[in-house]
Amino acid sequence: MRFLDQQTKDKVQAVIDANVAQLAAVEGFVSAEPGFPIIDGTVHKEPAVIVYVAHKKPPTSVLPEERMPRQLGSYRVSVMQADPLRQVMTLMSDQPIADSIAASASGLTYKPITGNPINAKFKIKKPIVCHIGPDAGWPVLQPFLEATKKTLSVAMYDFNADYIAKSFIETVRDKDLQVVLTWDDGMTEPETKIRTKLRRSLKDNLDGFIVRCGASRRFASAYHEKVAVRDSSAFWLSSGNWSLRSQPNIDPIGIPAQAKGMYSKGNREWHVIVEDEKLAKLFERYIKHDRDGSEAEAENGEDGVLLDAQAAARLPDVFVPVEALFDADDVADTPTPIAPEILPTRPGEFEVAPVLTPDNYIARIMELIGSAKRSIFLQFSYITFSDKKIDKKFTDMLAKLAELSNRPNFDMRIIVGSNGAGDKIRKLVESGFKETVFRSQSSIHNKGIIVDGEIVLVSSANWSGDGVLRNRDAGLIIFNKEIATYYQNAFVFDWENRASAFIEDDPPVTVARDGDETPPGMVRMSWRDYYG
Repeated sequence: MRFLDQQTKDKVQAVIDANVAQLAAVEGFVSAEPGFPIIDGTVHKEPAVIVYVAHKKPPTSVLPEERMPRQLGSYRVSVMQADPLRQVMTLMSDQPIADSIAASASGLTYKPITGNPINAKFKIKKPIVCHIGPDAGWPVLQPFLEATKKTLSVAMYDFNADYIAKSFIETVRDKDLQVVLTWDDGMTEPETKIRTKLRRSLKDNLDGFIVRCGASRRFASAYHEKVAVRDSSAFWLSSGNWSLRSQPNIDPIGIPAQAKGMYSKGNREWHVIVEDEKLAKLFERYIKHDRDGSEAEAENGEDGVLLDAQAAARLPDVFVPVEALFDADDVADTPTPIAPEILPTRPGEFEVAPVLTPDNYIARIMELIGSAKRSIFLQFSYITFSDKKIDKKFTDMLAKLAELSNRPNFDMRIIVGSNGAGDKIRKLVESGFKETVFRSQSSIHNKGIIVDGEIVLVSSANWSGDGVLRNRDAGLIIFNKEIATYYQNAFVFDWENRASAFIEDDPPVTVARDGDETPPGMVRMSWRDYYG
């Protein structure tokens, strides 16, 4: 069975419907659906009943009467941990937050810039500063920001690192810079404090606005871009935020001792710094386009778009097992960090293509996938399958990749973040992906693609319906073998040394309700910090 067809799903669903009372009687039951089970760390292509529970426990901790049946009719029962989103949508379905999530993609009002200038491709001459995290994040970003002479335009999802805020404020004040800052609205408490500090410290030097997301807004669930344009002539673009984990305050290259434990301190991220005036001005134009939208909302009397708005988390906190945050790789020998490189080394022009969601990302990625002849390597924080009608373009993109994964002599490798990886991989295999192309890895926040070892995408877009189609994200496709090889070498290192083909049980991450005490062995985290 290559994929789980609808006829088979219907047969399994009929068995679930006939036995749902028995399943629901077991403590912790969340939901059940047809699917492929994971057995001994591998997805098995056989129809089964997948039962989701709020907190999956080891068999040694469960009494016989607390266990799910092993089989229903002719189908195996496979118990899986329900991820936080499933818990919210099922167990909290009567609360406003569930309604807000369900409606977030409705009535979106985003209007592209006339003529869609983001669709242009560019020939650039100056080499690119290629670097990755946690090996070389903040030590490269900091001097880029401090070299600003007149203006900075920044679009950011998450800005929670005090040391970045300090450097940012000092640079702006010392040089009397003019700053445009657009910021996602799902603020955590640390971000709210930084926002207040920026507003009070920078005053008229800061032209800052919050970009509201959700139903009847411009973007569905996140203003997720990570771009900083310096002096309208150069820009930094990344998969990573200005956060503690995306830009950890360590320098494993300059201070080798700090390489020890770096994977527990920071995420895997890909970054670029590009010096090209036309391209920098294009990204800046879109940042100001988003700023203008928020400014218009403020003028119309809408709340929550000025930088004096208070913390407004759209999603609940979660309880996370401590061991799920610990990177086992850091127990081993001190890793050798990958240093930044200025590439290409040979002079000459090369082509790049900017991408933005919701403007042209999906079209460019379909072109990129369609161009693959020998190989395609993908590393994403997560890939969440969807067959919803509203997500059809995303579903079609995944179907194209699934077809490629089964092509003889084609090298496809996909690394996804370990948070919730089991269920996400399982669903992708159900849709037709070859099961052996997947590995999972801890501390992955990247969203990158390498095609044929010659083309690379560096971007901020997670792979979900919203991430690909309806949020605001930015990326750059670079058509240069030397640059692609730099990121491919980092990918292959992760594939061979840090990623695992064995699918572990998803950790029992549970939704934290207001007033809940933190259970032993767990930590309370914001949804934003957990998923990034």
